[in-house]
Amino acid sequence: MDYKYDIRNFFWNKELNTFFAQGWDLVAELPDGSIHPEAFPNGKEEFYIHNYQTGGFRRFRFVDTLIEHYVDTYEDGSFSEFEVNSLLFESEDGIKCNIIIS
Repeated sequence: MDYKYDIRNFFWNKELNTFFAQGWDLVAELPDGSIHPEAFPNGKEEFYIHNYQTGGFRRFRFVDTLIEHYVDTYEDGSFSEFEVNSLLFESEDGIKCNIIIS
């Protein structure tokens, strides 16, 4: 099944040549033009990012799961640790897309 996302749902970082988005905010358009009822329904399957202003699009395919660990420190000396899980996709021409899933 082809999943399409509007480019306006992504943040573009030119230096990293990467689109970023949070999975729970992504709404997919299905081939019949309807909207999928779940956020980011394709999971690790390929998807397309469409620029409806220019008519251009890119197909992205799954590359890897990324887990990044962070530590927040506070003035009182306490800290909290957390991790961010994301899925990394890449287009045929080397553009990356990082979808945060947790």
